[in-house]
Amino acid sequence: MTELHVGFVGLGTMGKPMAHNVRRLDFPLTVYDVRPEPVAELVAAGARAAGSPREAALDADIVITMLPDSSDVRAAVLGPGGVLEGLRAGAVLMEMSTIDPTVTREVAAAVQAKGARMIDAPVGRSSAAAAEGTLIIMAGGDPDTVGYCRPVLEALGSTIHHCGPLGAGATTKIVNNLVSSSILLVVAEAVVLGVKAGLTPEVMLQVLSGTGAGCWQLENTFKGKVFRGDFEPGFKVDLAHKDLGLALNLARECDVPLFVGGLARQLYQLARAQGKGDQDCGAYTTVLEQLARVNARYAGAAPSPATPIEPALSEPTS
Repeated sequence: MTELHVGFVGLGTMGKPMAHNVRRLDFPLTVYDVRPEPVAELVAAGARAAGSPREAALDADIVITMLPDSSDVRAAVLGPGGVLEGLRAGAVLMEMSTIDPTVTREVAAAVQAKGARMIDAPVGRSSAAAAEGTLIIMAGGDPDTVGYCRPVLEALGSTIHHCGPLGAGATTKIVNNLVSSSILLVVAEAVVLGVKAGLTPEVMLQVLSGTGAGCWQLENTFKGKVFRGDFEPGFKVDLAHKDLGLALNLARECDVPLFVGGLARQLYQLARAQGKGDQDCGAYTTVLEQLARVNARYAGAAPSPATPIEPALSEPTS
């Protein structure tokens, strides 16, 4: 379909299905991950394996990094054997992780000093959307460079927003996740309260979806996962906690108070302290379920094994 050669570094929950979509459209693809299993899966789909981020970048016109955190991006791009060592002049680093915009600019300075180019293009929606190629992409960078990358961006997402200059994509993603992760917490409170008061998830979905309470988290995280007792990660508690930390850092830089954001991060920390960090962010609901001694589930759905519900205390007798 095109002669653009793509290098892909980071084959995790989001990165692996994204890399499959790049390969599905016949882009020549070289992949790297610290784990051999997803690399082998992509090789079986026609990609070439790299032994390091540097090797993934050697022949690439566009190198994608999709990694968990700012420190991972620094190491994979700027560290020994990193992307920067293999990136040729004129090639583009497409940094798609959700990281601190200051790190985005730090990496960009190093990339540009080598005569290469960079855009930041973090994504929205779930791992299911990553598999379907229907992500929302928030791109920041020079318009011509974003345009050059568009064929690959279109392999990954159905909606592409050019948010502004380099760093604007990362900033947009942080603002987006501040809203999204905070909304999930209040929806969890509402549905647990409703069940405790005698409502069913089915009734709450029917009513709330048609009012101002309707939202993506209700229609997706709760309807499709929480109410079924499914906490397999689409977007992990650990990542929600991390992204809210990025929002608080940005707020300090901009001298903006984040009252709700600060509390939201502490609530995700509570879920992490209970061992739920690797579960879907909807698993925060189970923290409330344990406190309220109810299960917010569809009729017939099994309670989550991670949420033992103790019998209610007996009413005192006179």
